[in-house]
Amino acid sequence: MGEKNKGKNYSIEDHIFSILVVLLMCVFLISSPFLIFFGVFKLVALAPDVSINTKGTFDSVIVLFKFFVLTVVVVGIVDVVFSQILLKKRGFLNFVIEALLMFCVFYLYVLIYSMHSQEIVIRNNGVFLVSLFLFILYLLINVAYIVSRRLYKATMKNIQKKNN
Repeated sequence: MGEKNKGKNYSIEDHIFSILVVLLMCVFLISSPFLIFFGVFKLVALAPDVSINTKGTFDSVIVLFKFFVLTVVVVGIVDVVFSQILLKKRGFLNFVIEALLMFCVFYLYVLIYSMHSQEIVIRNNGVFLVSLFLFILYLLINVAYIVSRRLYKATMKNIQKKNN
């Protein structure tokens, strides 16, 4: 099993195929969070208090991509700061406190963004809807992290059992 196959020569087509597969995986990993964000934000925009003032679909994609990138940067910075502040204690209560603080940050972020943006107009209850949408996505990211960490640990235990 540990022997190397020295006679194996890969053709240019094999290399091209492997590069294309890796590129497609990278594109999927990068684009899927934005596509989920775009689809759900379009659903939130169906509410009367949220509107996207654009001429077409491509313009709305550009506007929402700007909002998405700014949101990811702000959430990343704030999450790291809150994690460092609450680092001393672990547990469910700390997670709840961090989640409530993040909801407050989302609410303030959407409120400030709606005051300065002419492209995404958010009025009255729309601020709450958009911040709730961002909060739910934040919670889903945490759930995905927990699930992937458990799958990783289970996989590593199975590998260690096979090797021992």
